[in-house]
Amino acid sequence: MMKNKILFSIWLLLMVCFTSCHHDEPTLGVDFSQLDNAGKRFVPYSEEERDVREEEPWNRLPEDAASDVQDMAVPGRRPASSITITDMARGLLESLNSYKVHQVCGTYMTTGADGEPVKVSGAVFYPKQGRIKNVIICSHYTVTADYEVPSQTFPIEALLASLGYVVVMPDYIGYGASKDRVHPYLQAYVTAGTVIDMALAVRPFLANRKIVVDNEEVILFGYSQGGATGLFVQLMMEQSAAYKGLFKIKCNYCGGGPYNIARTYDETVRTRTTGIPYAVPMLILGMSEGMAVPLDVDAFFREPLLSHYKEWLLSKRYAGSQITRLMGTRNIDKILTPMALDRSQPETKRLYRALAYNSIPANFVPEAPVYMFHSMDDQTVPFINAQVQHGYFTQHGVNNVTYDFGHYGEHADAFLTFMKEVFRKLK
Repeated sequence: MMKNKILFSIWLLLMVCFTSCHHDEPTLGVDFSQLDNAGKRFVPYSEEERDVREEEPWNRLPEDAASDVQDMAVPGRRPASSITITDMARGLLESLNSYKVHQVCGTYMTTGADGEPVKVSGAVFYPKQGRIKNVIICSHYTVTADYEVPSQTFPIEALLASLGYVVVMPDYIGYGASKDRVHPYLQAYVTAGTVIDMALAVRPFLANRKIVVDNEEVILFGYSQGGATGLFVQLMMEQSAAYKGLFKIKCNYCGGGPYNIARTYDETVRTRTTGIPYAVPMLILGMSEGMAVPLDVDAFFREPLLSHYKEWLLSKRYAGSQITRLMGTRNIDKILTPMALDRSQPETKRLYRALAYNSIPANFVPEAPVYMFHSMDDQTVPFINAQVQHGYFTQHGVNNVTYDFGHYGEHADAFLTFMKEVFRKLK
């Protein structure tokens, strides 16, 4: 009799554990099959398990202001320290719940700069085991080589999956499945739409995999180009007729973003220098993409850029540091023609109209909370971007933005500080 009672108690305990811990039980979290995915669907084509210790993604950081060519030394710039990066990376590793992350690469449909449908790619990351708190919609920083995008590598932002999140990361148009197209660099509405469309397309995938997420509120995350894109993602989720009401945003973590690219271009013209030389022609090519009448880009570029930009930038074979070395200068007068620096010229006026259109609108009032990070030492994405955005928010009485502005070093150093702070908040 005693033996039977013990066996019954063990059986009862197992049943309780199974009922409360079974990963596939839909009542434990969000039922993504009930959420609108706007007819979009993520189609996986590869997947594998990653060990973050072996991948060492902190060795692939957004680039600092160039300093590897003779005329590129930036006065007062504090170089990225390998010791600092190693120590901070170790601190991130110590925060993780698990070192194992599942990566699934796939394709989905979005809309290109020309308004036509285009098949693009991206990657979804989620922890191998354990409960999942939220979906993080991540916009990645500027890359130039196809092998750098999420579907082709293991990006450092994917570490967020090890904290217990699903991380959704598109490649952007112009990379991965759409690498034959020009990347519409900093075309904010197009790129943000690509990000949101992937977030929608992933919902049926999560439902089919029976991946349970505790909360349907999404978290937005992005640094550098991704920081500006992430703020536009929030704007479109909250205001666009196509996406409004489809998402509940918990918080937006945006760092080091070029929120006002018109002012950034002005700053480049004023100082006659740029911390990220290859981004200048990328910006002009990106703005031209999708215009009814494309910009006369040949009238913007000086030699040797003029003869080589298609190979250096459009082939997607070169990393940014390689393109920087090939360009050989950070002096804007050696990169662009006098016409490109003169706002009174017709083609330059057209460029500025595009830059202004793709900058965060001055009257944008975010509904969901925002954490905005920017290093005051950043010469790759100048601090003026955060200053201007802070001024706009203050002017409109926005009180749900937390500002973290400080002397955090250059762009790459600051990114790790940003990651560390977001880790602390999401842990």
